[in-house]
Amino acid sequence: SGEVDRYIYDEQCTFADPFVSFDGRDRFIDNLANLGSFITNYDAKMINYNVEKNGEEVVTKVMVKLELNLPWKPVLAWPWGVTYSINPDTYLVTDHIESWDVSASEGVKQIFRPPTVKIRSKSSE
Repeated sequence: SGEVDRYIYDEQCTFADPFVSFDGRDRFIDNLANLGSFITNYDAKMINYNVEKNGEEVVTKVMVKLELNLPWKPVLAWPWGVTYSINPDTYLVTDHIESWDVSASEGVKQIFRPPTVKIRSKSSE
C-alpha cells in the first residue's frame, strides 16, 4: 500500500533489502510513497511472527504478491521476511532488514514474464 506508521521508526533507522541498504526514516517513507503508483494491487498473508531477544527483535514472514503497473501486469510473489530491531529504551525500530525467499535475480525475472499467480480482488473477500 505504500503506507506505514513513520513514528515507529527511529529517525536514523537502517533499512535494507536484497538490493540496497540505507539509513533514514524519511528516505524510507519517500521510497514507499514513490512505489505507490507502481503497485496497482497487492495481497499479503502473515506466515510467521516471532518476538525474540526479550522483545528487542521481531521476526516476520509474509507471503506477498504485488501487481505492477506495467502493460503485461506482472505479479511479484514470494515469501518476504522482515527483521525489526527495537531499541529497549525508546521502543523505536532501529533496523528494518528485509529478506526474500527467492534470489534477487529471480525476483527481477518475475517483472519480465507474464504473471504465474493471481491476486484476488479485495471486493471478492
